[in-house]
Amino acid sequence: MDKGKRRNKIGICLINGVDEKKRVGVVVLFCLFCAGLALLPASTSSPLYATNFWTDSNIYFTIGRGMIHGLVPYRDLFDHKGPLIFMIYAVGALLSEKSFLGVYFLEVISLALTLLLTYKIVRLHCSSATALLAVPIMAAFTVSCTAFNQGGSAEEFCLPALTFILYAAMRLMDKQVELDRSREQGLLFGFGLATGWIFMIKFTICGLALGLGSFMLVTTLYCEGASKMLWSLLWLAIGFFVICAVPIVYLLLNHTLILAFDIYFIQNIFEYGDSTMSFKEHLYNAAAYFRTQGAINQAVRNLTIIGCFGALLYQCMKKERGFILKALSFSVSAGVFLLGVYWGSIAHPYYAIVFAPLMTLGLCSIGVLMERGLKLAQKPAILLVFCSLSTILLIPFVIFRCQAWPLHMVKRDEMAQTRFAQILEEKGDGTLLDLTSHDQGFYLASGRLPSFRYFIDNNLDTQEKRESINGYLKDARPDYVVCWWRDPGENYSLIAEETSPFDLNDLRTYKLYERKADNENGLGVTMQ
Repeated sequence: MDKGKRRNKIGICLINGVDEKKRVGVVVLFCLFCAGLALLPASTSSPLYATNFWTDSNIYFTIGRGMIHGLVPYRDLFDHKGPLIFMIYAVGALLSEKSFLGVYFLEVISLALTLLLTYKIVRLHCSSATALLAVPIMAAFTVSCTAFNQGGSAEEFCLPALTFILYAAMRLMDKQVELDRSREQGLLFGFGLATGWIFMIKFTICGLALGLGSFMLVTTLYCEGASKMLWSLLWLAIGFFVICAVPIVYLLLNHTLILAFDIYFIQNIFEYGDSTMSFKEHLYNAAAYFRTQGAINQAVRNLTIIGCFGALLYQCMKKERGFILKALSFSVSAGVFLLGVYWGSIAHPYYAIVFAPLMTLGLCSIGVLMERGLKLAQKPAILLVFCSLSTILLIPFVIFRCQAWPLHMVKRDEMAQTRFAQILEEKGDGTLLDLTSHDQGFYLASGRLPSFRYFIDNNLDTQEKRESINGYLKDARPDYVVCWWRDPGENYSLIAEETSPFDLNDLRTYKLYERKADNENGLGVTMQ
């Protein structure tokens, strides 16, 4: 036997020479390993960083910390994201309340699930070796794109659900692979669960589920009749309502459901950004963001385009019943997804991370070309070598591409948050108000929980919020106030000033004010 055949035989044994349970165990561990490696330099929640510097992550973590001490989102601590993201961060706070280490652990689990589903999607059409190679590549491209930001976004925790939606749609619409009734029910139920998970975190990114779900139901109606379509819809609905029931019951028990509905849906739809845009303007908005965000996240854009084209070509070549619907499903659903994400007039760069799961379609298409064009299916040893090299180069690649990496040089003791916390500890108990644009981590560093519903000045700029914050200052209710772009008025005196990193390599000068002991009430300043 020559050396080439011997290497290939070794590769085949490594991939196919173990039973299915052991192989699944190896793949799961590999996904966890790659996720942990990739997130070490990419997420500022990781142990390599002093803290997570991003405002949104700190907001979620402050609310999560509040939840484990009996405070309720929307009622006691105001923010306009879905309730499930606060529950996720509450779990992170239970794991580690004094740092983001628990959140990092949840990020690893989330990314590992995404990678495992990536493996399963590529495995539908390729060998195990090719699917394994897709895992470190997917990890590297996901966390190194600019949209990943610093880690911990609400969108990041939607990635496993979005990837499962793709996997379930591919399985359910591919009739060449027969599914037994229980397996089909499980996929439909899981599709509904994943949709509900996303809906309860950020409903504007449900477009992919809406598009693919609609295509699946219409295809089922056309190919198998109305009764089968209604049966499928029932299982989708059951899964959706099961996951939605968890935060709904929590809010009901805390008498906050109506308030949460008003903030999460009504205020987000009608008060966040410009709600008067025409449909034509929404289309232009989505196209403009596809161009700009695609230019800075080229791996996501290119693999998504390749994948949608590959899915279309695959269905057209099979020419099954309803193949036109199946051929259009992924590309049209991606368009609906894009429109939903960028429907509003306000869009931040990190929004684009939700498109990362679509890269799995491109990896699947490229895997098919590699195996059929280059005949690599018969050379698994070569694929395993590529997989090993990709894993070895994972951290260097992420460090080279990651925007957040310079923040690992920031020392915790040198941060304004730490120095202000030391001052507050010396002064003893007292209420704190972070009057910056967002939560900058001063609550976490000082070990304090907010005593005010509007504990930060978030993006949802309502009159009630402005009046409430002005009222706090006018009545001199906070004992201490942290500011960076305004002062709290005549009731407060400046006691400390520090310059510290904010977000991605920006610097801000923060000021700590203390309420004047002889002035419990006085004139405040008005927010413009």
